[in-house]
Amino acid sequence: MSSFHIRWRRESRGRVSILLFTAILCGFQNNPVSAREEGSSFTDAVVAYQDRRLDDALRHAKKAVVENPNHVDAHFLLGELYYLKQDLTKAKESWQKALKLAPSRQDIRQRVAQLEVESKIEQDLARSDTHPFVVRFAEEGLPVDIGSLRQTLRDVYREVGQQFGYFPEHPITVILYPEGAFEQIRKAAHQLGGMYDGKIRLPVPQERNSRPVFAELKRVLWHEYTHAVVQDLSKGGCPIWLNEGLATLQESRVWEISLERFHQAVESDRLYAWDQFWNQPYKPQELHLQYQQAYLMAAYLVKRWGWSRMVSLLKLLGQGYSIQDAIRREYKTDPALVEKAWIAWVKRNY
Repeated sequence: MSSFHIRWRRESRGRVSILLFTAILCGFQNNPVSAREEGSSFTDAVVAYQDRRLDDALRHAKKAVVENPNHVDAHFLLGELYYLKQDLTKAKESWQKALKLAPSRQDIRQRVAQLEVESKIEQDLARSDTHPFVVRFAEEGLPVDIGSLRQTLRDVYREVGQQFGYFPEHPITVILYPEGAFEQIRKAAHQLGGMYDGKIRLPVPQERNSRPVFAELKRVLWHEYTHAVVQDLSKGGCPIWLNEGLATLQESRVWEISLERFHQAVESDRLYAWDQFWNQPYKPQELHLQYQQAYLMAAYLVKRWGWSRMVSLLKLLGQGYSIQDAIRREYKTDPALVEKAWIAWVKRNY
């Protein structure tokens, strides 16, 4: 079980937003608990974690490590919960205990190493919360006033939440990194516009009091926050193309999405087949087309069946259904027919 899995990358106007998911969620979801552990505090902690009831999960995880001090995954999960609550000191303590019990676990070792980097950078950041967001930022480097940032977060929470019918109560950390710091945190070699890995991470633009800077910050926040919502609803089971597509669909409410590469692909008959799309390796030259096609795939599903059915689809994914089976169950049709109808729709409209 690796601590991070790079799932997909998206570029917009020269900048990239990278989506990373903590594999701990998918790992606990996909690995059945042994009969010995059924009904245990650890099991209760895992279930609460999957349901994003983080306070309950923390309480059960604390109890689990008392009941069984040698339970590696209980310490690992406890560290993850402290980490999501931005208590980096206790997260490190829990992960170090897990690593001492299982020194060969590279996933735990990577978490500890990454936390060392983050702690040094984030120790001097200011904090200003607005429910449910925990906002960390460098006071001197923030290009917009904190009041405007907090209002933008409240707007995205309300407006994205209204479409998904979901308003998370657990803390969501948003970190705005000062110049140079984001490059130490990111897990890709190219320029990024934002990152979601259980926390929303943003590089702070260097211009100050600029309308374009605020618009860019707003765009990235809408996109990355949607990833957080989709992860919760699907319990980490949403395929890459749909996750990115939904995030870009929400982003399009505050930012015009270019479809230039998509138009070119339609004209040259180079669209990705749906059953291959989410298995494609990362190709920089295809980046624009990938995210533009994902956007229109998600847009079609929402236009045809609506947001409530999309939420039901995400919940089926959270129950372990494949995207193909979830489409069959929720939309009562074959995925191949959906794809065929989508192709006809985009050729008529785009």
